[in-house]
Amino acid sequence: MTADRATPSPLLEAVQASWGMAVALLDVDALADVMGERHRIISNDRLAAHLQAVTADLLARAALMLDRLDLTPAALRADLAAGRVTPRRLYAAAEVISRAADLCCDSAGLVHDNERRWRVFRDRVDEVVHRP
Repeated sequence: MTADRATPSPLLEAVQASWGMAVALLDVDALADVMGERHRIISNDRLAAHLQAVTADLLARAALMLDRLDLTPAALRADLAAGRVTPRRLYAAAEVISRAADLCCDSAGLVHDNERRWRVFRDRVDEVVHRP
């Protein structure tokens, strides 16, 4: 974890708050059949928040890796004549960025999984709230 993120992200804090608030719904009998949906949404959001935090750490690390490279023509010529470290360092940074992209995709999948679940949950809450 990066030093500048010693506290949880605002997204993770919001997810934690929704977890705490969901306990109040456990006693609403009319929502009993959608409590699984609600908790799946919260757990997906929690996982997505963690994935985004790891993604941020990976991208910050890739930036540090790239900052250490001297890509001036003179430095590249010297590297070609010596150990050819620059291409290996570039490839390593690309691998880190690629992993960050994979985690972004995983996070998007979790968010997509929530779309139908949110509709089901909200429709049931609307039925309960607007019941005559």
